[in-house]
Amino acid sequence: MPRIFKNEAALTPEYIPGKLPHREEQLKQLEAYFSGFLENPGSMYPKVILIGRPGSGKTVTSRKFGNHAMKLSNMVRYVHVSCFLNRTLSSVLKDIGVQLNIAIPKRGYSTEELLKMLLDMVREKNIYAIVALDDVFHLVNNSGPHALGTLIRLGEEYVSRGDKYRFGIILISQDLSFRDQLDRSSQSSLGNTVIRFEPYTKDQIFEILLVRAQEALIDDAYDEEILEMIADVAGIDEKVLDDHRGDARYAIDILWRASKLAEIKGADRILPEHVREAIKNTLRGIRSDELRMLPLHEKIFLLAIVKSLMKNPNSPYIPFGIAEDEYKMLCEQYNEEPRKHTQLWEYLRDLNLKGFVETRTSSKGMRGRTTLVSIPSEPLMTLDEELRRIIEGELGT
Repeated sequence: MPRIFKNEAALTPEYIPGKLPHREEQLKQLEAYFSGFLENPGSMYPKVILIGRPGSGKTVTSRKFGNHAMKLSNMVRYVHVSCFLNRTLSSVLKDIGVQLNIAIPKRGYSTEELLKMLLDMVREKNIYAIVALDDVFHLVNNSGPHALGTLIRLGEEYVSRGDKYRFGIILISQDLSFRDQLDRSSQSSLGNTVIRFEPYTKDQIFEILLVRAQEALIDDAYDEEILEMIADVAGIDEKVLDDHRGDARYAIDILWRASKLAEIKGADRILPEHVREAIKNTLRGIRSDELRMLPLHEKIFLLAIVKSLMKNPNSPYIPFGIAEDEYKMLCEQYNEEPRKHTQLWEYLRDLNLKGFVETRTSSKGMRGRTTLVSIPSEPLMTLDEELRRIIEGELGT
């Protein structure tokens, strides 16, 4: 079989490339804001907010800065916490503890007790850390602004005890709406240091794809026209108003899928038809890695919503009860014990908060008050195939 990849990992969401085209300025700003903390750990408490649309380079820029920071100062650690995965204060504290090699009990302690343990152990081990809270709006939406306010004031806890500043904070979000929910004290403590990430243009997407292709693919497996074809679809265009454009992660996912198709079909290079098929099968507003992170039965319930909508093509919304019935049938198909009605409501609330589904209450024309569910942002067939692939892979079926 002809080879397409030389380093497939370079096309994954977690990969940090050697170069970050068109994010050099944001990297410089991060280095400048944290320079005092890195040169003299504990001397100050830097707090920076990164905002921009999905796929605009916030996460990879923060991670790359974190790697650079640890090379500059062997006293400072970098901790990256996904608030998509860790949506409560206790979960965030435990993840910080794990990444700092601090043993924090998994259960049996209140959040206040966990916080005290973390603070005490950080001081005892003489740790300094930059903590990045990615998708921080999930924490605020799920646990309330108090949870974030507590984390923002982490560094100040030490100074109030006569110690040094132990933390620097990076908050990553799509916009600043989370900040408006904080109380005045937390807003004041957080400050107004914001680094903005604009969506990528077509030319910028092309340069990003070129860097990734050079790291991921065999030289003869692609040409620049293939990368331009993907960039034309993914980059922002003044003539086309589309909130999903400018997303480098989407473009990289298309390149990976096109490369995989070429490999599966035994081709020795990526062809335009591989790209067309990859585009058709690539999610836009919803990320595949986010789908994988959902609990199994939340994935099955989301698949039930998708299938219910596909069975009712003339209606943009379906009643919650129809999705619940479809979920029970899927559980029987997958040989899984269905979760209870109240748990499905929790799943729906969570899916709505994450932006996977939209909900509204039925109009007066329907009997009683019914919750209606829709998925307006994704092609249902593509979402159906992706969910089934992930679920069946998880179940080993």
